[in-house]
Amino acid sequence: MREDIRLEGWRIWADGPFQDDFLESVFFCGNGRMGVRGYAAGDPCSRPARQGLFAAGMFDEIKPGITDILHLPTPVWHRLTVEGKEPALSGRVRRTLELDKGLLRLEYRLAALRVTEERLFDPERPALLGQRLTVESDEPVRVRLESGVYTASCNCPVPDDQVKENTETVQLMQELPPRFGENTAAGFWRSRTTGLELCQQLTFRVRGGVVSGRFHRPGQALGLVFEGEAAPGAPLVAEKAASVFTSRDRDGRIAPPPDSGWEGLLADACRHWARRWRTMDIRVEGDETAQTALRYLAFQLTASCSGRDDTVSIGARGLTHARYKGCYFWDTDLFMMPFFLYTDPPSARSLEGYRVNCLPQARAYAKKMNGAGARYPWMASYDGSEQCESWDIGASELHITADVVYALDQYLQATGDKALARQAREVYVETARFWRSRYTTAPGSGQENLLFCKGPDEYCGITSNNLFTGEMARHNLNLALTAAEELRREDPARYAALGLTKEETDGWRRLRDAIPVPRDPATGRLRPDDTFHLLEPVDLSDLKQGDEASYHRICFDRLQRCQVIKQADTLLLMTRLPDRFTEAEKKDAWEDFEPRCLHDSTLSFASHALFAAQNGFDAAARRYFEKALYLDLREIMGNTGKEGLHLAGMGETWQAAVFGFAGLRFTTDGPALSPRLPAGWRSMRFCFYWHGGLYEARADRGGGSVSRCREDAGYGVSAET
Repeated sequence: MREDIRLEGWRIWADGPFQDDFLESVFFCGNGRMGVRGYAAGDPCSRPARQGLFAAGMFDEIKPGITDILHLPTPVWHRLTVEGKEPALSGRVRRTLELDKGLLRLEYRLAALRVTEERLFDPERPALLGQRLTVESDEPVRVRLESGVYTASCNCPVPDDQVKENTETVQLMQELPPRFGENTAAGFWRSRTTGLELCQQLTFRVRGGVVSGRFHRPGQALGLVFEGEAAPGAPLVAEKAASVFTSRDRDGRIAPPPDSGWEGLLADACRHWARRWRTMDIRVEGDETAQTALRYLAFQLTASCSGRDDTVSIGARGLTHARYKGCYFWDTDLFMMPFFLYTDPPSARSLEGYRVNCLPQARAYAKKMNGAGARYPWMASYDGSEQCESWDIGASELHITADVVYALDQYLQATGDKALARQAREVYVETARFWRSRYTTAPGSGQENLLFCKGPDEYCGITSNNLFTGEMARHNLNLALTAAEELRREDPARYAALGLTKEETDGWRRLRDAIPVPRDPATGRLRPDDTFHLLEPVDLSDLKQGDEASYHRICFDRLQRCQVIKQADTLLLMTRLPDRFTEAEKKDAWEDFEPRCLHDSTLSFASHALFAAQNGFDAAARRYFEKALYLDLREIMGNTGKEGLHLAGMGETWQAAVFGFAGLRFTTDGPALSPRLPAGWRSMRFCFYWHGGLYEARADRGGGSVSRCREDAGYGVSAET
């Protein structure tokens, strides 16, 4: 576990090495459309697989049919020489992320030089990356600055297998001839197989130096050269605005930066981030460190969500790393989407729009897997195609289809979006058809079984009738039955076009009522599936030491034969469909499954915190929440540096705070609170959207209240009396 990071109000900072994968993950900075890890632009070492830019929706094939998110050429790059020599790093680097401004600052010394790098991403100008470099010196020195685009960035494809590493790299972007102008440079590239095009236009302003040339080293870098003098009280200052365009762009806001210089860009970004913070800040009285950590989670979720582009979603590591090839999982639907749903509904609408838009691909995938209707892939690429190369995982993680439907319903319940509701009906119908085709009717008995499946507990092996999957499928079928009836009454032409019949919907109803609920025959308690009780009971301490995942020490073959749970499964289900279970069933499930959980997924701590907070296990709720809240900031599981930030865990931690500690719930009378604040928290306050209105929630140790807010350009700022 790391203890480098300091959290203070609206900023986090750390002193550390020039190159540090952990700090480079934590200090990621972006605006949702694109982002850059927290590496130093002036790193004198060439690190093609570490220095680069990620942009939403930019993928290329690494083998036929299998894509990877592109590690793009990056404008976060420069090279300094002093009196003709490259200066050596002196000491450590201080990285500071100012969350309220979206501003990252790196400060370090290169020999006699004091160097400050600043970069910002504006959420309202998604094509823009602003940078400023300030070079100061204790004595007059001649400085030569090369600034532009590092073009050697390449991919290092990471296998799906979590225990395998890869050191091989592949160049996926083909460089085209650059263009230069007065104080400008532009680079152009095309992806090797998908044919996606990239343009980066750079505009420079330099104080204390003059343009002395341009450079283009194919496959390495391109840009402009500046010569100047840094002297006491007279620094060399270079401002660089990068406009990043792609052939995917269809957003009218993709426009060149205004001619206002760094200070103007910073002022605009501060104003735009302040607008976001009005609805996504959680104010905690009594624990300033936790409040800053919650702000960090909100910032990073926002920094990886291209919230006005429904052709993309959010990868498991967002834009902070290429782990899992940048693919979209259930992580977005169940764990991240609620944060956007209640703090920025248009972003949630965009995420749900992606799933609706990919219905044709889901139909094609169901057909490929010899099923009916629509089946959503476990690992979705930008085009909605399945990317999972582990045949058993890809084939058996069926719950993703019901997870997509669950999230879509959550969005519609919270927004009343009638336009998307009409499209959602077709998703409900087609996914119901998939479930009917995927369940097997036992010969003779007529019992329905979901065979060859795997629930969220991925250590269960390939099993049957996973409780989580079955109940989510039942929920899916209920929604489909309602949708079919609405279509029959309101849009008979569409009902007929979809080929719906009473015979088919009656079949869904029979399946819904016949989905098995695994229970222990002696005690009647719920089981995760049909085979969990057959597994070997073990002492968890024999499998795991500390918080690092046990699969680094124990092979999967062994783990899947032990009576252990990788991450919340039944408990997770009870947080999503709480009315489906009695209080006694929830208590029994906690007693049965919490002691058997290895927490080998970064999702698990937050899900346990949410369940515990909602069901009165206060001490456990605080303990799990602490691990979830600081999972990345302290690298609790030892994998933040090597695979990026864990966005789903961040989203679930937000839910643990809002739906757990504050106890936010939605009743027929409107939103309400049932607070159970952790020890040390005197109060918490936050805003959320519900059916187009903005509300403010206030919770303290004596109870809670919800009030309607006035709106300011779509974002609430003050509560009505």
